[in-house]
Amino acid sequence: MPERPFFSLSPQVVSSLIIITVLSILFIILGKKISKLKPTETPKGFLFAIVYLTEMIINMMKPYLPGKRFGIYAPYLFSILIYLAFANTVALFGLMAPLSNIGVAMSFTLITFFMLKFTEIKFIGVKQKLKNIFVGHVWQLFPIMVPINLIGEISTPLTMGIRLFGNLVSGTVISVFLYAVTGAFFGIFAGVFLHSVFDVFFGLIQAFVFFMLSLVNLSMASDAS
Repeated sequence: MPERPFFSLSPQVVSSLIIITVLSILFIILGKKISKLKPTETPKGFLFAIVYLTEMIINMMKPYLPGKRFGIYAPYLFSILIYLAFANTVALFGLMAPLSNIGVAMSFTLITFFMLKFTEIKFIGVKQKLKNIFVGHVWQLFPIMVPINLIGEISTPLTMGIRLFGNLVSGTVISVFLYAVTGAFFGIFAGVFLHSVFDVFFGLIQAFVFFMLSLVNLSMASDAS
């Protein structure tokens, strides 16, 4: 029997597909429920938490993305934050963390790179962008500054992707090491504590850090001043 392509995917990619599917279904259901709310009606329970969280994230992004920039980038940034929050904590449900695969982690580098370049071209323009790279503020230093500027063009998104991969892998290695040391003394309680710290606390921090770095870099890239 020929091998089916889906099962030839890495566990991290399969986890990523599961997360995307679950989040898509969840957002569709929540969107329908929220659309049925009356303007004077206060949501309750889980729906209230979702509305409050969304409003908090929106208020966080608005100072960085004024005007039409908010409508362009807010949906992308919000989606990235929610995906990473689930991807970094999905090990609690027995799935492999997607970002522990270097290919999945570096895909965020490509997404960030193209988003930044698209933003710079849209708001600054190709002419000004090329001038910033090859001329700069002090044109006499262009032989020195051009290589530095070219490296800077790819270093930001590259380090962001490497950060995601490195933090997820290092957290896993540290938790395994600590569990091997403490497991003989504390057993299952050590495992629960380590998962709580590395899978939830650190995972959510890394999702927020990537979100904020993307937000700040997109804000700077769209600033034509």
